[in-house]
Amino acid sequence: MAKSSSRSRSSSRKVTVATLPARLKEGPPPITVVVGQEQLLRREAIAMLLDSVPGGTPDPDSILRYQGTRSATDEQIREIFDELRTPSLFGGGPVVIVQDAQNWFKSDPDSWVQFFSSAPTGSLLILTADALDGRSKVAKAIGKFGLTISADRPFSRPPPWQPDANPWDHELNSWVIHRFHHHSLKVTAPVAQLLIERIGPQMDQLASTIEKISTICDSRQIEQIDESIIVENSAAGGDGTAFELVDSWFEQDRVRSLRVLSDIVERGALDEKNQRVRDPQRLLLQFVALSLKRARELRSVHRIVAEGGGEKQILEQAGIARPFLPRIRKQYRTCDLPRTLKIIETLIEMDWQLKSGAGALPVELMERAVVSV
Repeated sequence: MAKSSSRSRSSSRKVTVATLPARLKEGPPPITVVVGQEQLLRREAIAMLLDSVPGGTPDPDSILRYQGTRSATDEQIREIFDELRTPSLFGGGPVVIVQDAQNWFKSDPDSWVQFFSSAPTGSLLILTADALDGRSKVAKAIGKFGLTISADRPFSRPPPWQPDANPWDHELNSWVIHRFHHHSLKVTAPVAQLLIERIGPQMDQLASTIEKISTICDSRQIEQIDESIIVENSAAGGDGTAFELVDSWFEQDRVRSLRVLSDIVERGALDEKNQRVRDPQRLLLQFVALSLKRARELRSVHRIVAEGGGEKQILEQAGIARPFLPRIRKQYRTCDLPRTLKIIETLIEMDWQLKSGAGALPVELMERAVVSV
């Protein structure tokens, strides 16, 4: 029973932005850290925390703000703790916000832990961080005495262990639906996915577009969002990625491959940092690198299976993480060994042509590959 109670307390100290309002019904805790790189979720979490302060949202002039891009000095840390222990001249408890505090936690972590364990009632310290090392003293103290809010961007693709999932079976689609519902608008998952495909997975842009659409629907007394409203009120930006192009190519879905390729050539492809890449040479390099890695993985799988090996050997020898096995299993069926070797040969030739400046243009090289192999 003691272990169950401990787990319950731990889970109540970790919430998402969506579940935060329920947690704040009795006011904010003295210590809160917002962890994640999605700026929209960070801003909304901070706004909710400030709105939940007893007596109303604090006056902006009464909030002490710091930017923790560099390591903090001992004087800065003492100033924060002294501020939080001193009654506010503006009424209400003192409020301090430290943005990007991950570097500050490394400065005298024992002082942070000591303060967290004895934070004054009525004060409010809000910290944001890109990530938090759960093994550190500071993280453990926050887990024990404070509240952690996740501000990570929701996944915008189905998980790799569900290769046959619908394109809209992911967290970001659910977030878009919830956002429309917040404005008293109904939307289906496929229509929400259309908005994501046109705008891209950037939550700031999605939120502003949903706000715009809700205003228009309110003026027209529309309650159900359909495709025409999405197309009419969103500029096509696209969220096509080289990952999707590689998957469709290896799965021999030529129609999908050409559609995705056309999309990323016209609008650019989002890289791992969600920056839009439009340069054809960079697109080709990204495509070749991802495809070559996948082809070599499949070549290893074919060898292991031919030798009588199974899932255990594939995980140990091919360097494939378990969540990706369903997708690899699907592509193993559509990409036999001769085709796999042909893909590797084609990719090496494409790389040589790009770097030597000989042969076709980058876009033509990709088109030939997805059509002919």
